[in-house]
Amino acid sequence: MSHSVPSADLPLARDTVLVVDATIGIGRVLTRRLCLAGASVAVVGVGHRERADDAAANAAFLCKELVALGLVALPYRADVDRPETVRELPAQIAADLGPVTAAVVVLAPASAGRTLVELFRGASGLLSGALPPGARHIEVRLSEDVSHEELAESVLSRLLASGPR
Repeated sequence: MSHSVPSADLPLARDTVLVVDATIGIGRVLTRRLCLAGASVAVVGVGHRERADDAAANAAFLCKELVALGLVALPYRADVDRPETVRELPAQIAADLGPVTAAVVVLAPASAGRTLVELFRGASGLLSGALPPGARHIEVRLSEDVSHEELAESVLSRLLASGPR
């Protein structure tokens, strides 16, 4: 899959952002917003034993849509049941897009069940430890009181407020 270089005038043009669970809901909204802000986005579809669809295919389809718009996005897959797939992400992404400057993990909602929530929290912790020095790590918790757009805006604001990279 080819990708282009984002315009240098966009606020996140120098960032490579990894978004875990990027293919549905808030992750999908956030991924699109990050791309539009100039970030190169690693779109991570998350597999787990309770997921009925194909996370890798979903990531590839979303990237195809974004690349068609001239945005930079590449698909990846991780499986929260296999921790090594999470730990390997930053190195894989660095080889393809450059060093990861930020990682955003969309945590499983409480309604998903305790086991899945714990698996996502564990994956988030593993990813945090695998990021390069200085990379930001943000966890997004879904809330019934806040829209996906509001959550995405909050994450973008945090990334932009952290200053030049």
